[in-house]
Amino acid sequence: MKELIEKIEKTSEADYLLDTCFLIYEFSKGNTKQLEEFCKKEKVAMVSFNLNELEHVLKKKPGPITRHMREFLKENIIKNYAIDVLPGEWEKEKRYVQKYDTDLLRIIPDTSDAIMAVAALKTGATILTRDRHHVFTSITENRGLKVSNKFPQGF
Repeated sequence: MKELIEKIEKTSEADYLLDTCFLIYEFSKGNTKQLEEFCKKEKVAMVSFNLNELEHVLKKKPGPITRHMREFLKENIIKNYAIDVLPGEWEKEKRYVQKYDTDLLRIIPDTSDAIMAVAALKTGATILTRDRHHVFTSITENRGLKVSNKFPQGF
């Protein structure tokens, strides 16, 4: 998996950022064609933090999801919004978020969600996530963060 992630083209721009849980949800529901079509037509990226998180999460998922995920990544239809923080680097995660906004971790206490929020705020991208408990709040939307739990209309 690591070798596939390293081959993904890096970007500093995106219209949509895929959260790990959104990607896994779409694969588990068999929505691979819709996901691929969406990624081919739109500027879609994943934060490198989330891409690295995939490695750990997929170890706990059934074989077909992992196999489909590898095939999806091989297509190179998403970009990598690269940051210098890896999952599990707790203090570095907090510093990364606080460097952008000292108050963000109060609003979004889960650092992995906050890291993605920083990337979305920097790029103006909409976060596609199934993880609604921290990110889907009126407070984050009032800060200009756009979040959705489904593809935009037309996909």
